[in-house]
Amino acid sequence: MAILKVARMGHPVLRQKCAPIDPKTITGPEVQGLIRSMFQTMVEYTGVGLAAPQVHEPVQLVIAGGEADEDGRPTYRVLINPKVTVLDEDTRLGMYEGCLSVPGLRGWVERPAAVKVEAYNEKGAQIEFTLEGFPAVVIQHECDHLEGVLYVDRMEDMTKFAFELEADRFHEQELGDEEGEEEYEDEE
Repeated sequence: MAILKVARMGHPVLRQKCAPIDPKTITGPEVQGLIRSMFQTMVEYTGVGLAAPQVHEPVQLVIAGGEADEDGRPTYRVLINPKVTVLDEDTRLGMYEGCLSVPGLRGWVERPAAVKVEAYNEKGAQIEFTLEGFPAVVIQHECDHLEGVLYVDRMEDMTKFAFELEADRFHEQELGDEEGEEEYEDEE
């Protein structure tokens, strides 16, 4: 296991479509080592998720959190070759997103509030589940990385793009009044 270098916006690896992982190799040492190193990297940088291209590996692998267990501890899912299906395009959730590959900045993004996910897990088993709210946003954000898309590409209003400190200091109250939202969450 190792803490990996995180690619920052501008690096070409973040803009390419990622290759699928052969399901037969999921339980092998290469994929398992990448999963462990990605998890360690995500924890080191206090992310809520991490996609393989963010650590210079252009393959379809993400680790995503956003949910908590019954004791309030964060839980994470490993998703390999994920397919995300929007359940209701009309019900959207807006929040300030952040990204380890866009350090120090936040941007207001609105995304579908509910999704269905199909993928392989870290044991090579096929899984399917639905998510709503913040965990759905995290999954969409991470899976966007597999298509070469960053959250800044999804922003519609560049006046809601700010450094973290300023977003916290000046925009929280403004959005609470105007948007009915009070959340400023780390995405990754």
